[in-house]
Amino acid sequence: MHLYNLTLQPASSINTAILGHFSGTKTQELIVARNQRLELWQANTTTGKLTVTHSTDLFCRIRSLASFRVPGGTKDYIVMGADTGATCLLEYDAKERRFRVVQAHEYGRSGLRRLVAGQYVATDPKGRAFMVGAVERSKLVYVVTRDAEARLVLGSPLEASKAHLVCFDIVGVDVGYENPVFAALESTYDEEGGKLVVYYELDLGLNHVVRKWSIAVAATANKLIALPGGDDGPSGVLVCSEGAITYCSPTLTGDALSVAIPRRTGQGDDRPVLIIAHAVHRMKNAFFILAQGETGDLYKIIVEYNEQTATKLGITYFDSIPPSSCLRILRAGFLFAASSADSGSHRLFQFENLGLESEPVNQETLSLRELSSLMLVDEVEGLCPLLRSQVLNLAEEDSPQIYALCGRSAQSALRIVRHGLEVSELAVTELPGTPQAVWAVRRQQQAEFDDLIVVGFRDATLVLGVADDVTEIKDSGLSTTEPTLALSPCDAGGMVQATPRVLRRVHMDGRAAEWQPPRNHQITCAALNARQAAVAIGERAVVFELDAMGELRERAEALDAGSQILCISLPDVPEGRRGASFVAVGCADATVRVFALGTEGEPELAAMQAVADIPESVVLVQTPVGLMMFAGLRSGLLVRAHVDEITGELSDPRTRFLGARPVRLRPVAVRGSSGVVALTTQPWLCHVHQGRLRTIPLSYDSLDDACAFRSLQSPEAMVAVASGTLRIVSVDRLDASFNHATIPLSLTPRDFLLHPESRRFAIIETEHRGASRPEEQPPEQFGLVRMSSGRWASVLRIVNPFDGETAQMIEFSGNWAAVSMAHVEFASHQNEQFVAVGCARSMTLRPRTSEACSLRIYRWTAQGTHLDLVHETPVDEIPQALLSFAGMLLVGLGRTLRLYDLGIRQLLKKAQAQVAPNMITGLLPHPTVPQRLFVTDVQESVQLVVYSHASRQFHVVLDDSLPRYITCAHVLDDGDTVVAGDKFGNLVVLRAPQNVSQALDADPQGTSRLIYDKPRLGGSAHRWNAICEFHVGDIVTSISTCSLSAGGRPIVFYTTLLGALHAAVPLPSQNDVDFFLALELNMRKVCPPVSGRDHLKYRSSFSPVKAVIDGDLCEQFNVLPDDKREIISDSLDRTPQEISKRLEDLRAMFAF
Repeated sequence: MHLYNLTLQPASSINTAILGHFSGTKTQELIVARNQRLELWQANTTTGKLTVTHSTDLFCRIRSLASFRVPGGTKDYIVMGADTGATCLLEYDAKERRFRVVQAHEYGRSGLRRLVAGQYVATDPKGRAFMVGAVERSKLVYVVTRDAEARLVLGSPLEASKAHLVCFDIVGVDVGYENPVFAALESTYDEEGGKLVVYYELDLGLNHVVRKWSIAVAATANKLIALPGGDDGPSGVLVCSEGAITYCSPTLTGDALSVAIPRRTGQGDDRPVLIIAHAVHRMKNAFFILAQGETGDLYKIIVEYNEQTATKLGITYFDSIPPSSCLRILRAGFLFAASSADSGSHRLFQFENLGLESEPVNQETLSLRELSSLMLVDEVEGLCPLLRSQVLNLAEEDSPQIYALCGRSAQSALRIVRHGLEVSELAVTELPGTPQAVWAVRRQQQAEFDDLIVVGFRDATLVLGVADDVTEIKDSGLSTTEPTLALSPCDAGGMVQATPRVLRRVHMDGRAAEWQPPRNHQITCAALNARQAAVAIGERAVVFELDAMGELRERAEALDAGSQILCISLPDVPEGRRGASFVAVGCADATVRVFALGTEGEPELAAMQAVADIPESVVLVQTPVGLMMFAGLRSGLLVRAHVDEITGELSDPRTRFLGARPVRLRPVAVRGSSGVVALTTQPWLCHVHQGRLRTIPLSYDSLDDACAFRSLQSPEAMVAVASGTLRIVSVDRLDASFNHATIPLSLTPRDFLLHPESRRFAIIETEHRGASRPEEQPPEQFGLVRMSSGRWASVLRIVNPFDGETAQMIEFSGNWAAVSMAHVEFASHQNEQFVAVGCARSMTLRPRTSEACSLRIYRWTAQGTHLDLVHETPVDEIPQALLSFAGMLLVGLGRTLRLYDLGIRQLLKKAQAQVAPNMITGLLPHPTVPQRLFVTDVQESVQLVVYSHASRQFHVVLDDSLPRYITCAHVLDDGDTVVAGDKFGNLVVLRAPQNVSQALDADPQGTSRLIYDKPRLGGSAHRWNAICEFHVGDIVTSISTCSLSAGGRPIVFYTTLLGALHAAVPLPSQNDVDFFLALELNMRKVCPPVSGRDHLKYRSSFSPVKAVIDGDLCEQFNVLPDDKREIISDSLDRTPQEISKRLEDLRAMFAF
């Protein structure tokens, strides 16, 4: 078995983010780190929307980022700390649309190590140097200079290391153009050793780093905030500790300046507030500081100062938002709040003011209120933390949905994830009859927005005017008594309309000129642009061009296709040209032909492409990657090919199945360029995203027709007709491949299951140290009430996934916490279905103990919409895992497996055995043999256990030779193979040895000699074979096998804690294995990751990668420069187009 690993959606959590002008323009941009991906974001200051401009996978763990600009420069650079063991200085190349390594300096071993620098990065505000620090001991300072060709050069690192020293934070101190100074928050190993703020000075003359100054601070200090210096501020740093913020600076004399952080009233926990994020915004001769506490409250810090130092500190309550991993203030008046581990959604707020003047200063407590200084303008949804997921098709759509339990505390939710772009419905209007086509035009070519919507019916045309409202127009000059085939505005003003019997040129003054086809002939299809028209009559097409008088002039020679023309297309007129150079026609002989339109004579055939079925529509469109031909076939296939803009030849044809209905194509506007919307059983959008052409579905109803619509509210919307209605829709977020429907939950979800008949989810939610809030304080903004350690809140909820309504909610009082659940069918009650819930009271996590434990049995009632408690059975350990097994309930209690049957007043114990070395975390059934099961241990991998009905005993047949801290597992259909993920981000495929499998199959009752074989090395007699191993880089939380598309092949689908969605595709043939192995090998050699991390070592971080090909690395072939693509393709003896096609076909066959 060989797997091809693909990332369907990258991790949604953001480790850190920085601001700067990374493209070299005046636009302020964000660089965000998402686990192992580096992304460039931009905020539209007009609409307030965040967009991803560029994203790349670095194949390393990004630990820290900092931006800096060299003196006199206009562009910001990126200093990145990662697990590569090297300092990376990066820049964004806007021309080539990629991150480029400026300098890289290796100084240590790769991996997350406490002695290797990279955890902290701080830059000198004047861009002369930066410091890279480790958690312990190591600190390196780099001087940044320019060489003779004005290229950035890093000097040799200067060490400022000290043994037995732990570092908590590093910042660059603003000292103007004096020697650069860096402040570090440190602590020694000594038991009585407190924390210190230490200044390290870089002497530029001596090229040496010295320990300049230090001061003792509170033992709870955790964060430093550097203050602006010079004319903008007092310099120095603010030290954040539990419940207080203190100012530290060598220039401060006298008593220390400190201010208490206000606390919420009514909290069950009396712990002081800890600052987790901050943002400092520089203004002319002033600055603005926001800090966020761990509860999500924002504080405005006020610093009064003189020419030398700060003189007074003040703090006021600003607003409350969900806790963030980092805060950044944009010059345009926005606050970007990156999500912490609580919620994967990242938010962009607009400042309404800089704080309420009525808000008291330096108060010990604060009163919560709704947002008053900030306004939410955009939210980028994510799935972090993703705890559990199931792939189901409850909505009976073309593709299944992913039901995921996400978030923590008040940000928890059940998210229904669909592949496709989210569509916003702006307006819906009922129409008389059943429309078949729609156009949006502007009567004046110079107009910015469309002012007419024309709807075509079977035998008529309806003209609507677009102003403050939509009204019917009678005197538009268009023919309304017959159907419209095509409509377009004209460069000279007015419009051109094509109907079956006439080509009509409508002028601005109302005059109309008509051209009629020969007698006994009709126009079958037509194509129009601003200066040309082409109408098809049988096998011929007549081409018209706009003359100097604004009239359509017929060309002397008609186009002869040689077969009946069913569809035709003209591209838009290129800028500076008099007309388009090519016209494409789809013919009844299942071909698409491209003709060159010269200045004189008959159009010449430039290219012909045979297709699999009769074309339904054809479109020529100019995209950022060149002129493209799209053909929609009646069989539901979409064919696309590149068109040579000089000769018209077609190259690199690609085919993809979109739906069961014929594919209708219409050009639309996408981010200032052209794209194509394909309409079949589901609408699809074909557009260029981050330099690559992609085809992605729209999560919306099936449409009959659609076209581009420009309005003041939405310049790139679409107007569409469907089911007798006129709809105006828009696609706002083109950088997201998935869209989410969210059902809010009240507490952190732990597990869920589905009732198959009623299609209701039962969800257990459990929260440590959390309690609900009053109704006037929404928990989505303020979070839950924080309680003391050891306090639990827990509920069992029944949810309808279609409308999001909660049918029933059962609260567990008395400090009980639900930890596990399972759907159970008892053999003694065959006509009933039950839910078992494992509970613990007053549970402590370390050590893992509780005052009492129990198993609660609920019966499904009211046709699967409610649960009734049957009884409760006490047990002696925390029931971490439950499973319906052999018509009874199997429970994992610590190291013990215990089998229960249903009794009248409680569960009845039937069998018991100690099988796990440490603690059972999961139980998995065998897909075909009911006497077998798979047991996962907290740190000793997976075991195959056989149950003997005759002796009522459990026997361990297989275990693993390596310790694996299993988080989740899934059994494949063959029953001999298990796919598992562990706490260190590894994915492994384990398979039973052939002799063990054959012996078990020969004796399914569990009396085989295998159970009597002599144990070896402290385990069972037999071991799993690890046939696939791969380092994902994130904790795997759910694994399943499914098909992600209609007619697609099964894959291994798995999710990770940080919100990523992955697919492990089994390669169908040895030819595919050889090809992709060779491609991966060449990608490692020719274009190693930008981070400098060795790709093979990264994927083998804990165990050598085995029989898994990294599809993410292979797919980077599509964005490589042309010279590197040629090198790789030559080594594989293929063309770059063939490699790209094979990559695209594999993804479309198995995934999205």
